[in-house]
Formats: sequence, structure tokens, C-alpha cells
Amino acid sequence: MILIERQLFISIVILIVLFESLFIALFIMYRKGRIEKNPYILLLQKEWTILFHALFKWRTKNRVMNQENIYPFHKNSNYFYLFLALIHEQIIEMIVFHIYLKKEEPEIALIMLLLHIYSVIYMLGDYNLLRNTPFRIMKEQVVMRIGARRSLQFNVHEIDYIKPASIKYNKSGGIINEKKVFHGTAFPRILTIIFGISDELKYEIVFKKPIHARGYFGQKQEITKALIYLDKAEEFVGKLQNRMEKSVETSRSV
Repeated sequence: MILIERQLFISIVILIVLFESLFIALFIMYRKGRIEKNPYILLLQKEWTILFHALFKWRTKNRVMNQENIYPFHKNSNYFYLFLALIHEQIIEMIVFHIYLKKEEPEIALIMLLLHIYSVIYMLGDYNLLRNTPFRIMKEQVVMRIGARRSLQFNVHEIDYIKPASIKYNKSGGIINEKKVFHGTAFPRILTIIFGISDELKYEIVFKKPIHARGYFGQKQEITKALIYLDKAEEFVGKLQNRMEKSVETSRSV
């Protein structure tokens, strides 16, 4: 019992230090102008958005998804199977921990139960938010939101060219993770980096000059290309190329 309490205390101290370091880093980026909005308020807003989609907006509205120039990116993603596996793992782990700790450490059992419940709700909200934030082409503006994780918005005249692409591997067989790239995929990038698992890459959009994407906390991230793992990538790229041609014709006529 004493050993469990000591380990719990050490874990809590480590978590507090990590959170404090994160908040300090966010505050520094905010003061330097790398984050436009207050990151703490933005964090609360995103947490509420994820919880809202988990509890109140699970069903995707067909009238939204059936609109023109709307391109979902979650349907054929490997993230669906990962999502199911993680949900099952969290539920099983929650039951096992609760049964094991209920008699010996009821307070710890309650904390672990609440943490697991929150993690399940968070994953449900994250996946549902991905379902409800498809890529959009609005006249000459393109909006790519990967749920609450990251976002990119640009004009078609900022595109240099679009070409077919595939995942690149190094000599040892690991995935090469390029820098200054926006990944238009539902599959979490951190898991791609750690485990070398990814959705199928189909196209890359190369920009004339670097533009900025936004991270989870609203931080600016300079990118030179966007990689597309979209369900209907050919249709999406065809629409973009059509808009690019119209933009060139309009600029010439002016």
C-alpha cells in the first residue's frame, strides 16, 4: 500500500512539472507572437468542442456532408481501427484497475476510473470532430481542418503545382518524416513517427512560397507543402486544378 501511494505521488509530481513546463512554453510563444490567441482560452475552447462532439453531436449531419466541395478524410483512414482498439483498451484497463484497486486503494481507484472515463469521452469527441470537419473548397479558398489538432487555410493562387505522391522510406525501412509539411490525414502523426504506421499518401500540394498552418494551441507552423491522404483525392485535386486555371485566366483578363 505504501509503495502504491509513493508511486502515485511521484507520478502526480511528474505530471505537474510537465504541465507547468507546457504552460510556460505556451506563454513564451504567445508573448513572442507565435500564437495569436491566448493559448489557455483556446485550450479550454477546444476541450469544450471535443466534449460537445462526444456528448451532443455524434451523428453527422447528412445535409452538411452532401454539400458540394466537401471532402471527408476519415472514412478510409486506418485511424478508425486504431480508434476502436484504443476505446476497447481503455474500457478493459478501466475495469481491471478498478477491480484491483477498489478494496486496497478506493481513492486511487476512483481517480483512475475518472481518468479512464474522460479519456474514452475525449477519444469519442476527437473522432466525431474529425467526421464533422471535412476539407472545404470555398471559391478560391481551401480550408483543411484536422479536427482540433491542426488546420491550414490557403488561396488557390498560392499553389505552385500538385503532383501524385507516395510515402518515402529510408534505407532501414522507416518512414521519412519531412519537415515544413502539413499532413492532411486523420491518422495521428505522433503514432506515425513512433510506430511507422500511416494512411496512404496520394498527392502533394507544393506552394509558391512558405505559408503558415496552425497547431493544436494555435501556434504558427511554416510549411512548404501539404500532403493529401484524402478519401476522394482525385476529385479534390481535380477541383483544385480547375480553380487554379480559373484563377490564372481571371488574373490575365485583369
